[in-house]
Amino acid sequence: MRDLLEENELKKKNRRADIINILLSAIIVLLVVVIVTLLFFLTPMTVSGQSMYPTYDEGDRILLSKVGYTLERGDIVVFKIPDNDNPPIKRIIGMPGDVIFFDLGTMDYTVNGEKLDDFASETGYSAEYFYNADRAVIDALTTTGLTVGENELFVLGDNRNVSKDSHVYGCIDMDWIVGKVILNY
Repeated sequence: MRDLLEENELKKKNRRADIINILLSAIIVLLVVVIVTLLFFLTPMTVSGQSMYPTYDEGDRILLSKVGYTLERGDIVVFKIPDNDNPPIKRIIGMPGDVIFFDLGTMDYTVNGEKLDDFASETGYSAEYFYNADRAVIDALTTTGLTVGENELFVLGDNRNVSKDSHVYGCIDMDWIVGKVILNY
């Protein structure tokens, strides 16, 4: 009888150990999946600055898709600029082949001859809007229009007066894209 009790007790201990091993294995697998997903597919970030206000404010948390996305006008992307450690977040206004024009009279952007359905905040444009801009970019935008290159995007912040974007430095290379914003949390 005593042997039977000891055997039952041993079986219970083995079952507990098996359950603990299964749970630990599941936790380890889950952690590996989360780490791989964050390293290769998704990236959480914190918005820095006011260039996308009111869409995103300083300190807002966003989630980027790093692979498997398509880009369209109106999408919001994060990208790296050479010689800049802080990746900007901007809205795509122009796709490859688009012609972007800024009308100084109406203070409106047009894309391929059509007025942009603007995402910009209601602040309007200040007299300093083109102050820091590259002269060639200003000339193209305000005269003949700036044509977006084959592997390029024209991006603007929603809070135009404080945003340093394509109106300042021209089109960005698609290879600079870190990811597309898919979630604000």
